[in-house]
Amino acid sequence: MTASCSEGLVLPLVPISWALRSAGHEVLVTAPANMAGVITDAGLAFAECHPPVEMPEVLSYDRAGHPVPMPRGEENLLPHIGRGYARLAVRLLDGVRTLAERWRPDLIVTETYGFVGPLVAAGLSVPWIEQGMRLSSPPSITRAGVEELRPELRASGRTDLPPAMLALDLCPAGLRPQDRPGSLRMRFVPYNGRMENLPDWVLEKRERPRVCLTFGTRVPLNRSPIRGGFSLLEELMRRLPEIGAEVVVGASDAVVRDLGALPAGVRAAGHLPMGQILPSCDLIVHHGGVGTTLSALTAGVPQVAVPVIAEVWESARLLAAAGAARQVPFAEASADSVVQAAATVLKDPSYAERAEQLRAEIAELPSPAEAVRTIERLVAAG
Repeated sequence: MTASCSEGLVLPLVPISWALRSAGHEVLVTAPANMAGVITDAGLAFAECHPPVEMPEVLSYDRAGHPVPMPRGEENLLPHIGRGYARLAVRLLDGVRTLAERWRPDLIVTETYGFVGPLVAAGLSVPWIEQGMRLSSPPSITRAGVEELRPELRASGRTDLPPAMLALDLCPAGLRPQDRPGSLRMRFVPYNGRMENLPDWVLEKRERPRVCLTFGTRVPLNRSPIRGGFSLLEELMRRLPEIGAEVVVGASDAVVRDLGALPAGVRAAGHLPMGQILPSCDLIVHHGGVGTTLSALTAGVPQVAVPVIAEVWESARLLAAAGAARQVPFAEASADSVVQAAATVLKDPSYAERAEQLRAEIAELPSPAEAVRTIERLVAAG
């Protein structure tokens, strides 16, 4: 199993990894060294394929080390992201290929845009499976990634990446009715990192609506692409209680320290996994991250999405169109606009009703264990 250099893209691989292990299969996860703790904390075998890599750095420099300016506009940002994922694949390729040649897997599983997986699978003549990560996967990202990989494809005598044997799609039909060709819709099982002791406040009866506020693992980092994200998080923490809500800040201890004294009606959840917090919440305000979005859907919690990175903009639009969320694009976001959106969602019961409908739909999808049985049949059939 090949994984990225971002915690948010590694964690969604854990449920299918454990489903495969529970069915009696050997699972080895390979990723850059900075993902070792994330993977081993999940109880999975890990093999390093490259020294630590940071995705913002990969996106910011081309293969020759020259700076790549950040483009403007979704039509330009999505190909920029695809080329970045491809450059990451090039960095990881030698390490993953060497490991695969020694370990000889029967199947490679990789996340969406994890281009190193199909590159290595083609060289070994083994099938590969895509573990979907998002509600939507813009094809322009893949097209740009393939174009960036032209030298590697030519070297292997190919003009394109081999097709996946199967794509595991986490998007319920209520958000995207059309089935992806060659895909199986699968239930998302929240895994947001190592579990913590459940604090008493999660189970206590609450007198006010509870709002979870998080901007994920990227805030506040100096290298973060979310410029201004910390200041917006800080202002929202102080403003959201104005709408009569109890606010739970989901962030690392370092972020909480930087936030300073918490106002009345605000508590810090630290790095308590979203899957433990969300069942007790009435709303989540977040950055549009993959795991956060899907965890909220699985918990039946309506959302205010402030999507930052271009690859999740379409997911936020799908949520809003389905009536389970309000979208406030990050470039246009202010504390006033986000607080107003949160007040609207809490006041209008249709958002919670629609979120609950989607939760019920997700609960009916095949589990990772059921998906493994499909995978076994496909591999056996060759």
